[in-house]
Amino acid sequence: MQSLIRIGIPSKGRLKSDVEKFFRTNSLELIKNGLEREYVLNFENRKDIQPVLMNASDIPLEVRKGNIDLGITGKDLLYEKVTDWSKTIIEIRQLNFGFANLVIALPRFWVDVNTLDDLDDIAHFYRKKSSKRLKIATKYQNLVREFFVTRELVDYQIVESQGATEGAIKNGLADVIADITSTGETLKQNNLKQLNDGLILKSAATIFANKAYIEKNDNNGSLKDFLRLVGSD
Repeated sequence: MQSLIRIGIPSKGRLKSDVEKFFRTNSLELIKNGLEREYVLNFENRKDIQPVLMNASDIPLEVRKGNIDLGITGKDLLYEKVTDWSKTIIEIRQLNFGFANLVIALPRFWVDVNTLDDLDDIAHFYRKKSSKRLKIATKYQNLVREFFVTRELVDYQIVESQGATEGAIKNGLADVIADITSTGETLKQNNLKQLNDGLILKSAATIFANKAYIEKNDNNGSLKDFLRLVGSD
């Protein structure tokens, strides 16, 4: 007897709604089960697949550990949470929603700072003058650190963002931020601008799977059927 296919899906927000719509258009209707407060979902007429509601940022780690077999979340969260993800996780399909960019942004009044070279000059000057590094607030410490290392930028200090990252500069917690944006509107509202070459990552909602699970279940009919369904537009 084949075990349930466990797939992690975001438990709230726009991404959850988009995932539900995606399944619906691919003949996989999600229905509520149990009491109102339990908030448990199942696929209608598919007892072989178990959706698991969880925080979108937890999905990559749970897929890596094998606690769930597949998961849908943003590439930004996978790349940030699991730095060596390709060893244990495979990408099944990028979906047509959840688009967002991880970018470097700074105050609009820094009119002469528009590129990474400009930022590097300012950071070098600031460190020479004050013996301090520019502070960069972000929730994506691994991705930002890798981005700066590959570009040989060293005069900076990463500050972990605990709340709304775009407010870190206004609140005096950082000089620069690295954050996710889809339209750029939030940056504008906070009088911030993106560096011309400050794109760190293009992200989108993607279906990922535990590599060992896929290899072990190569002949699983339910899995093949599920992958066929989610692989069609």
